[in-house]
Amino acid sequence: MSPRTLAIQNQMRSTTSGIEYDDTMNLALAEEIINEAFISDPTQVSGTLIMDLNFLRTAVRDIKGASPTYNWFDPVVATSGLITLAGARLEISNLQTYTGSDGDGDTTPDYSSTVYVTQNGSLEQAIGELDAALVAVSGSQSGQIAKAKLIRTGGQVPKDTTIDISTPGAGWTVTGDTIVWTDATDFVENVSVFHNGILQLPGSSSSDDNDVYFVATPDSLAFEFIIRHNDVIQVWKFPPV
Repeated sequence: MSPRTLAIQNQMRSTTSGIEYDDTMNLALAEEIINEAFISDPTQVSGTLIMDLNFLRTAVRDIKGASPTYNWFDPVVATSGLITLAGARLEISNLQTYTGSDGDGDTTPDYSSTVYVTQNGSLEQAIGELDAALVAVSGSQSGQIAKAKLIRTGGQVPKDTTIDISTPGAGWTVTGDTIVWTDATDFVENVSVFHNGILQLPGSSSSDDNDVYFVATPDSLAFEFIIRHNDVIQVWKFPPV
């Protein structure tokens, strides 16, 4: 057998057996087990480029569109029940806009306010947190004034000390409703604070030099004077008008 004949046989063998692909498209059938069944295939097609090219031809036909069944890559006409790639891209963009997503690759929401919700938490989590907060804030108090009372059972509290009315810490007794405010304006306009029965003048910050002032959401405030043992603080939150 001449060297030229051997060379031709080697070339044929390299294109008809043992074919393996860097299959990033996951077209696994092009290298399916049938490719190892060359001898048992009476058509002598298994394991050859003929089979693989036919498989890929079928896949391309299905993607490009063979009327009336497929139409996945038709930029103009949409077959009933399917959608073009351009149409699919538009729907994805619409969903991103609808949900407030920043675009492809954005995996977590960015909330403009986090009084009740957890930043970057899922929409499902945020809705649950809002629902729980709504029950706490309104609940049986819907349309009524929410009222909380704090009694100082410990020692003196220095002026300008931040007090969280729901969880003020040791040395306090707390009873009544859960009260929250969304910002300094909400505190000044919708919250009334009483110290030993006397209504206090609210401020949006310490620079206002009023009796009591907003510190932070959801329920932190501070007084411009010392709170003493047995002092009683009452906080009322009025419903929205």
